[in-house]
Amino acid sequence: MADKNKKDGISAGSGSVVVGGNVSGSNIVVGNNNIVTNQTAQLNSRFEIIYRTVDESKTLTPADKQDVKAELQEVQTALAEPEPDETFIGRRFRNIKRMAPEIVEVAFETLKNPVSGVAEVIKRIAKKAAEDGNA
Repeated sequence: MADKNKKDGISAGSGSVVVGGNVSGSNIVVGNNNIVTNQTAQLNSRFEIIYRTVDESKTLTPADKQDVKAELQEVQTALAEPEPDETFIGRRFRNIKRMAPEIVEVAFETLKNPVSGVAEVIKRIAKKAAEDGNA
């Protein structure tokens, strides 16, 4: 008779989250009036600004523009990871700085915007780059 009173399924209170199965790699958002954004889409729009700056550069040769864009693509891919490798990204920015220091400055300022979702990583890399430049 005890089984007769048992309910099928899961019951949870208001505002509760019930998860079944593997949610690895998922985003779970709880609360009211949440705004969820796509970090990759924001990164793409930020990098479009940087790529446009490379294209408009009067000091870079076409070959250098291609090299800078390749380095930027690697940075963009690394920043899209859940835990970006700051050392890897720092090396890419140092490579870009050798070819086009003005592009690095534009990239840092563009990506530091908190809306880009990677602001903290970029701030740490920019700080390290500035320290390396002063040494």
